[in-house]
Amino acid sequence: MTVRRDQIVDEVREHRAAIAREHGNRLDAILGAFQREEAAWPAGTVTRPPKELATHPPKTKGQGTRRPNTRLHRTAARQGR
Repeated sequence: MTVRRDQIVDEVREHRAAIAREHGNRLDAILGAFQREEAAWPAGTVTRPPKELATHPPKTKGQGTRRPNTRLHRTAARQGR
């Protein structure tokens, strides 16, 4: 079985390794460099307001609008009552 190599994934991994080497493989140094780069970005960062969640009335047991599945649920009518 041959394994296909993805050129894009390989390139991303090469860049990630180069950035890690540049900062001595220290996560705090890498994070600090990215934060400084982001702060210097001329366009700034985009902040969007949070989406509002839809509120639905809570469903209570037994108030469904669906009829029971007559093949699975024995109703009074099917039981001859």
